[in-house]
Amino acid sequence: MRWAVGIGLSAIFLYLALRGTDLPQVMQLLRKTRLAYALGALLFLFLSFVARALRWRYLLLPLRPVAVMPLFRSTMIGFMANYLLPLRAGEVIRAVSIGHTQNLSKAAALGSIVLERILDGITLAMIPFLLVMVLDVPRWITRGSILLFSLFVTGLMLAIIPTARRRMQVSSQSLVTLLPKALADRLGAIARHFFQGMEGLNRTSALLPVGLLSLVCWLFHAMYYFLLFGALNLNLSVWAALLLEAVIAVGVSLPAGPAYVGNFEYAAILGLGLFGINKEQALGYSVLAHGLQFIAVTAVGLLFALRAETWPLGER
Repeated sequence: MRWAVGIGLSAIFLYLALRGTDLPQVMQLLRKTRLAYALGALLFLFLSFVARALRWRYLLLPLRPVAVMPLFRSTMIGFMANYLLPLRAGEVIRAVSIGHTQNLSKAAALGSIVLERILDGITLAMIPFLLVMVLDVPRWITRGSILLFSLFVTGLMLAIIPTARRRMQVSSQSLVTLLPKALADRLGAIARHFFQGMEGLNRTSALLPVGLLSLVCWLFHAMYYFLLFGALNLNLSVWAALLLEAVIAVGVSLPAGPAYVGNFEYAAILGLGLFGINKEQALGYSVLAHGLQFIAVTAVGLLFALRAETWPLGER
């Protein structure tokens, strides 16, 4: 059902993005893309994934130390799968990948990824508030950010406060007791490992590096958008890139079809419209930003996924 809703929403957003647009003008704009800026943007895109892998390392420390390279590899595989598969299956595939190669519980790895996504939500929701001093941020964005910030902070409290986490674990254990014993034991063990994976912020020493890496991750990603402004000769600031990043993140977080087609484009058009960019320029920019990211992430993710050591035979 959610997959059908996602395809429907993507189709609506794609229609809104294309409606009334002079497509030949969009193509003419794209032909003028400056390659040096696009390559620089890709560098910052991959640096954002490196920062994400470093942050994941801190979140996994309660389970065991893991080197950054395997985490980067599994991160790229997961994001590649999110582009190609429905229902954000890449998050599960990412947990399976790191679990296979690093002898970790896959459920615990998934718990750490949920914690990571909550941190992403908090960071992105904070961006509009940080920008009100330098930009005229529309009220609908700040109101939406307040709502998202409240939701994600609530989720973070439930994840990191031991008593709250134990209550959720007890509730999950109570539910599985209604099932046949063998299945209940299996699901109970999965639930225990999942909640163990959410203990990455229980150590106060992890709070500062995890918080800083969350900011660095999204700053690097904003630089991707900023350099693509230069690639298409759009005279916009890095502050505009940060706000655009937040708007696009909300757009692709909604139910969507494959590769977030439609959601990304319409969100980018809305974001760039805040700075007076016309629809043809905004659509051209969205096609470049989305297409470049899709090709790069999918290519690198597939390359890692095809390596034999990523998917060894048997369980560990």
